[in-house]
Amino acid sequence: MRTYTVRPGDTLGRISRSVYGDAAHWRRLASANALDDPNHLFVGQILRIPPLADPATPVVRPPDAAAARLARAALRSTAQVASLAPALGARADRLLRECAAGGVRLAVKEGLRTWEKQDRLFAQGRTAPGAVVTMARGGSSYHNFGLAFDVVVLDRQGWEVWDPAHPDWRLAADVGKRLGLAWGGDWRSFRDIPHFERRGNLGLERCRQLFAAAGIRAIWLELGG
Repeated sequence: MRTYTVRPGDTLGRISRSVYGDAAHWRRLASANALDDPNHLFVGQILRIPPLADPATPVVRPPDAAAARLARAALRSTAQVASLAPALGARADRLLRECAAGGVRLAVKEGLRTWEKQDRLFAQGRTAPGAVVTMARGGSSYHNFGLAFDVVVLDRQGWEVWDPAHPDWRLAADVGKRLGLAWGGDWRSFRDIPHFERRGNLGLERCRQLFAAAGIRAIWLELGG
C-alpha cells in the first residue's frame, strides 16, 4: 500500500486531491489511518493511501440516531428549497445532489426569510444579545425575496459542521459556483460561507418595487430561469 508524508499546510482534502485527483475522498484517508480528528495532522506524519477500489474497506453505516438526524435534515432541506424562486431552487437541489455524489452531505438551513425575522437577526449583536450575523435589515437581504439560501455541512453522523477549515465547505463552494451561484464566502466585507444566492440582474431596490407592486412571484418571474 502506498504512503504519504504530511507536509506543511497539508489537509486531508488537499492530500486526497493530490493522490486521488479529488478532494472528496478525504474520508477514505481518515478511515484508513484511524484519524478521530481529520483536522489534526502533523508534519512528518506518514499516512496509508488505500486504493479507491479497496473491497476490504468496511462500509460504515450510521446508527439509528444518526439516520434520524440525517432524515430530519433532509426534510428541512426539502421544505427550504421549496420556498425559493424556482430557478434558484433547481440549482439548490443540484448542489445537494452533486455534493452527495462527491461524498459531502449538505443541508439547507434557511431559504426564504421574512422581513420581520431579518430585522430580528439584524438586531442580534446590536440591540439584542448574541453575535452579529447579518449586515442587512428587513427588505435588504436576498433571503427576503427567495433569491438566497444558507447551507450547513453534515458529518456522517448527521451533526452540523461549522468549522470553515473543514474540506467539505470548499467542495460545496466549488460546486455551487460551477452551478452559477454567488457564494458568500467570496465577500470581502462580511464573509458568509453558508450563503448562496442567484439574483440575475435584480438589485434590491428593484426587488422591493416588484414585491410592493405584485408580490414575490413577480420577482421570480423577472428572474426567469
